[in-house]
Amino acid sequence: MVGIVDTTDYVDVYGLVNPWTDFSNLAFSTDPTIALPNQGLGTALRWRLGENYYVVAGAADANGDPASPLDSFDSFFDQGEYFKHVEVGRYGSWDSRVDENVHVTLWQVDRRSEADVPSGWGAAFSVSQPITERWLTFLRLGYGDGGGALLDRSVSAGAAYRPADNRGTLGFGINWGRPNRDLFGADARDQYTAEAYYRLQVGTHLSFTPDLQLVKDPALDPERDFVWVVGLRARVFF
Repeated sequence: MVGIVDTTDYVDVYGLVNPWTDFSNLAFSTDPTIALPNQGLGTALRWRLGENYYVVAGAADANGDPASPLDSFDSFFDQGEYFKHVEVGRYGSWDSRVDENVHVTLWQVDRRSEADVPSGWGAAFSVSQPITERWLTFLRLGYGDGGGALLDRSVSAGAAYRPADNRGTLGFGINWGRPNRDLFGADARDQYTAEAYYRLQVGTHLSFTPDLQLVKDPALDPERDFVWVVGLRARVFF
């Protein structure tokens, strides 16, 4: 692909990555140790290696701005500050390539001069594995060094249950993360996050998803020990 891209669509994805239908917290819907840029000009290429293996590699404008997508053409070619990535993985079959997937992702991002954000690099490991017909489990590890990512260490684990009638999904996950000390200061506490949600499918075109999150030692609110987040999503689709 070539064009205005969203790197979260194809970098380090797994079976419960979709924020429209699954987790809301970035600890689970992305890997927060990866300094993923906003939407901007980029390119990515995927190779299938035999029946079960693949490689994805690409580059994107590190200064992408979704509010002004056409400016990304000037930024991409004039500033020359890029986010680069390569991922090697294995899936069970092409149809189950997201749910039944294990991969390693390596990334590097250039220094962003105008934003005064240092360069950085990192690595991530992810395994998403069905254990029965109804249960999907995951384990995700991330390491980052600079680049402006929210965390520089992260471990996430969880599971989702999908009933036989496909009328909903019950998901839950826990995360430990070490905040990026360049962003939050040398004294930033390790942050712990838990999230549970239930997506209820109502008819063919409507779903509701109540969501509950608990953040212990939030990096952005050092005066508080716990923060509760209660949410409700409604989605209409055709």
